[in-house]
Amino acid sequence: MNKGYTRLLFIFTLALVVLCPDLLVTAAQAQTKSFGGQLMDSLGWTFLIPFAILTLGGITLIIYNAIAIRKGAFVKPDVVQPIMQELQNLNIDGAIALCEQYKLPVTSVMKGGLVRIQDDELDIESIEKGLEETSGLELAKPFTWINLLNTIGSIAPMIGLLGTVVGMIGAFTVLQDSGMGGESSQKMAGNIGSALWTTASGLVVAIPTLIAYFIYKTKFGTIVAEVNRVAGEMVFTLVRAARGGFEGGEGEGGEYYEEPGAPAPDAPPFPPA
Repeated sequence: MNKGYTRLLFIFTLALVVLCPDLLVTAAQAQTKSFGGQLMDSLGWTFLIPFAILTLGGITLIIYNAIAIRKGAFVKPDVVQPIMQELQNLNIDGAIALCEQYKLPVTSVMKGGLVRIQDDELDIESIEKGLEETSGLELAKPFTWINLLNTIGSIAPMIGLLGTVVGMIGAFTVLQDSGMGGESSQKMAGNIGSALWTTASGLVVAIPTLIAYFIYKTKFGTIVAEVNRVAGEMVFTLVRAARGGFEGGEGEGGEYYEEPGAPAPDAPPFPPA
């Protein structure tokens, strides 16, 4: 089996030497050029520099987001638990102090809602508004770096398409000026090769960055949902503590709770209509 395969390969090579000697010479010359040399000759500095910048930026953003987009960088249970404990005791100042001590996006969001508590009044709508506004600001910053991957993945194919158009224009210009055959055909082939190289380079840059973008976007969405869950739990803890639902908070519950349309715990009942 191996001897037959070797004999067939030898016959095929001999036929190429006899029938197409020019093809073997061209292939041998192409083998002397490295991959980087072929890329340089095909792209030129005009397209090589933008692709190099996009490649470096894409690799940097992939590594940065892999480090930054982690659940532990946004939410830590051992940080959230002491804050919830202070809220169960209706110690708002203590909870705000803990939020300032531990610098995390989730603590910044919680602080944005807690600072809306003024004059010992628990206005749920105001607290939720503060949580929503702070969450929008805090969580928009990390997503900016994720979105840059999408930007690079969108720009790279466009540059590749531009190189394709430029290469094809050059090929048809040679065809129009010199016609087919001889050196003109070689120039046309070079222009078409440059067009294909730029297209391939754009796709090589775009595909990994877009894959990374969708992965980090999905991961970030899960983290945002966890931050929102903690914010909702904070509101629930405040309301329950104000109603005296936790041990140790019963004596202070009526001091903090205020719900629109409902009487205070010590107020007389509404008169009949």
